[in-house]
Amino acid sequence: MLNMARSSYYYKKAPDFQKEEEDADLRDRIESIAVEHECYGYRRVTAQLKRDGLDVNHKRVQRVMRQEGLICKLKKRWINTTDSNHPYPVAPNLLKEAKITGVNQAWVADISVPQKAA
Repeated sequence: MLNMARSSYYYKKAPDFQKEEEDADLRDRIESIAVEHECYGYRRVTAQLKRDGLDVNHKRVQRVMRQEGLICKLKKRWINTTDSNHPYPVAPNLLKEAKITGVNQAWVADISVPQKAA
């Protein structure tokens, strides 16, 4: 029907060993950079590889780093501002026993002054 041999339709290209060697070399170089600079992400690793003379795509570097578990952990950018162990008195909850049956029967607000983190 298609004027081609059945074997041509089912043909699968043999694995390219040269590409596998290049991937292994790239993986080794990325791993050495990631070990030397623990908090480098894929962008910095890509820039370092380009400085070393290797022309590589950032998507490929990111994929290899994800596969090898070399993605760095992000640091928290916030601090905990709640201090439950303070010496100040705690106001009682006056609405704990109240039965609220409609709208605008109870309003709640917080007028505490935030303290600076040490």
